[in-house]
Amino acid sequence: MEDLLPLYANMVHKFCPCTETEFKSRCCATLSSVLFNTSSFDTLPERNQKTVLNHLTEIAGTLLGLYYPQRDDSTNIVYMFESESCKQLVKENDFPTFFKNLCLNFQFPNGAKWSLFYEEDIKNNIHIKPFCYVVALLFYAQSQTNKVLLTKQEIGYYVLNNLDVLQGKVHFKDVYDRIIQDRANKVKREKLSGSHAWQHIKEQFNLLELANIIETDATYLWLNKDETNSIALFIKHLNDFGFDAYSYQLDSASNRDLYVSEWKRFYGSFNHELLTISTSFGGEVVVVGKEQQKAEGGATKSTVDLGDEGEALVFKLEQERVRNYKERLVNKVLLLGKTKGLGYDISSIEADENPTKPEFARYIEVKSTKRITEPSFDSKWLDTLNITAKEWVAAEQYGDFYNIYRVYFTKSKTIVVRIQNPFKKSQEGQIEVYPTIYQMNFGTDVIEHRYSGQ
Repeated sequence: MEDLLPLYANMVHKFCPCTETEFKSRCCATLSSVLFNTSSFDTLPERNQKTVLNHLTEIAGTLLGLYYPQRDDSTNIVYMFESESCKQLVKENDFPTFFKNLCLNFQFPNGAKWSLFYEEDIKNNIHIKPFCYVVALLFYAQSQTNKVLLTKQEIGYYVLNNLDVLQGKVHFKDVYDRIIQDRANKVKREKLSGSHAWQHIKEQFNLLELANIIETDATYLWLNKDETNSIALFIKHLNDFGFDAYSYQLDSASNRDLYVSEWKRFYGSFNHELLTISTSFGGEVVVVGKEQQKAEGGATKSTVDLGDEGEALVFKLEQERVRNYKERLVNKVLLLGKTKGLGYDISSIEADENPTKPEFARYIEVKSTKRITEPSFDSKWLDTLNITAKEWVAAEQYGDFYNIYRVYFTKSKTIVVRIQNPFKKSQEGQIEVYPTIYQMNFGTDVIEHRYSGQ
């Protein structure tokens, strides 16, 4: 999922806002190109069209909440808008924070299901924030003297497939007591393996893993000890239902459309409390070039800005590379990220990677992202990043001596890849670059009103 998340997010960021018809057409062309090597959605076989639409609606829209619909009452036209969480993801490139936010917002009832099923949830008085509840239960279990670990099957059976719990009638401490009691009495509960419900339960575990909140093995799941602040935030919001499903009248198609639209808008909202929490990873650093090589040291663990963290890492790697070439030249590696207007973060030299011009300057722009899994780098893998006008001017100006170092902080290791001369690659069609911000200049002749106040 993390391999395709940048594609989904930047696709939505690029096309929204627009009409629902325009959105579907543009996104289907983009997804068809990536998934099936053709931008012509209409010529795809029906099964492939279904795959593309599943990526767009079920995954990018319903599961990930990257966009939401809104009807213009004056024209009756539906427009698609980028969600707050999508904007934050495109801006910060912090995948775990995106998934934390998703899990914090998720609740039952919601507008993610077909109307038959969400109406059934409301009829059954379902009322729970399942991710927050599971975190609270695991925290309580691990707070016991013997630090009890719960199994996936136990969480699935006693929580996520239990009507009384889903109705909000049972406290997580009582669930824990029942599990321990049944263990002591050797009570065997029905396994959910292979069931449709179990598939959805496993998806929920997967989302909590992508949020870096839990860790798992084949049988058990437990809280990540490095996410204390995040865990506290989940428990804090255990009973905070930001979307009131029971306040809607669902007696007409228009009311049901409104219910779904407002759920999707809420689901894609962003909890700014998460900005005070940093996800830190350790592990070896792997520089991916013509051949993979491991660099000394590990990924930093800090609460500094993600961009600063990536710049510090690449600065260290460049110092090591130049020092290995000639010790006396290491002072030519300069960290300049805080200097405005340059269009790059680090000034280094070519050293051993350019034998004919070893002391020529190398200009490095660092772009960092955090994610749980390692990028696959397979044929369908696609990544995106934001680049400023000054950075793009510098890319054109310095040509082969301008490089983007893409840093992936993942749970197992930190991976660094280098893109040399992105401007040339863009001209050759190897990469796509398009403007996302427009500057507007205006004078007094267009000002209709002017206000002043104290």
